[in-house]
Amino acid sequence: MTTNKHRARLWDPATQTRLELGYYATVEERDLALAQAKLELSQHRVPRVIEDRARGGELFVTFAERTLLDRKRTVADATWRNYQGMLRKWVVPTFGNMKLRDIRSRDVDRWFNEVLPAGSPSNAQRYSVLSLVMARAVRQEEIDRNPCLVEGVSASKSKRRPTWDKNHFHILHDAAATDQERALLWVLFASGCRIGEALALNVEDIDLQHSEIRVAHHMVRSERVEGTKAHPDQVRQLAIVPQAAEALQRHLDGSRRALDEPVFVHSRGRRLGYDRARKTFQSIRESRGLEDFTLHDLRHLSLTVYGQTGATVRDLMERGGHSDMRTALRYQHTSRERDRALVQKMAEMIS
Repeated sequence: MTTNKHRARLWDPATQTRLELGYYATVEERDLALAQAKLELSQHRVPRVIEDRARGGELFVTFAERTLLDRKRTVADATWRNYQGMLRKWVVPTFGNMKLRDIRSRDVDRWFNEVLPAGSPSNAQRYSVLSLVMARAVRQEEIDRNPCLVEGVSASKSKRRPTWDKNHFHILHDAAATDQERALLWVLFASGCRIGEALALNVEDIDLQHSEIRVAHHMVRSERVEGTKAHPDQVRQLAIVPQAAEALQRHLDGSRRALDEPVFVHSRGRRLGYDRARKTFQSIRESRGLEDFTLHDLRHLSLTVYGQTGATVRDLMERGGHSDMRTALRYQHTSRERDRALVQKMAEMIS
């Protein structure tokens, strides 16, 4: 299936708008279209724009960009950037200069099977971005039905993750080589914070006297920004178990770091980044044969254990920084032992 990768856009100073001239298969074709449009503008003529005002006549690219801008209000920044990247790299080159009403199921099917890399685990997400845009076109009555009908594709269906418990954490902890590695593992397991939130911690965010950490920032690539991944103004004060406080104490002892300096640093003394933290964690887990264990699994395990203490859904939402009750409910796993104990209490009540 032929894809058009080169976008032609031109600023019209008279109308103060950006004209979408479509996508072209080669740079030469794009430059020719731009040159023609510039000539027409200089002659006070309206350049040919591949778009019309009739129902479904808007170009996919312009409608898709508006869809993502609307979506930006409801998702985390990292998620929105991921949507944007997939749209621009994988969806727009094929559908960008097509009108919404001209996109058929066969076009989507051919794109999925001929353009997307065969077997890529990311194809479901790329497909979901296209489906997201077309579903919005249906809701806004631009088209009658969503043409995304490829069978067996769903970004929400993920491979079932292994079940981890506290013993796996202790195996990882014993394999850690430095006080910093052990402290980072304890922070993630004891608090349930995200890795980006842990790496953003400064010394002033650690209260060893009361065994608490203050989560008020998170990392976006190499930048430390306020708030959490899902809430730009959120601050969470999280109690941690004594073992985690002791690990942080050992890590920070003798470091002589100022209050505004990072807790976790790399070999040159600057803030530890996600890539280095991930590589270190990979070497730890692989040394113990736990290749499927991820950094995020530590957060999941932490909140699961927290939920097994009898914490309410509201407790889980506050600790995990969730705004969606359904997300918090994932961590209310009931152990077999707890289930037996509850059933025993039930039996006593009804006897």
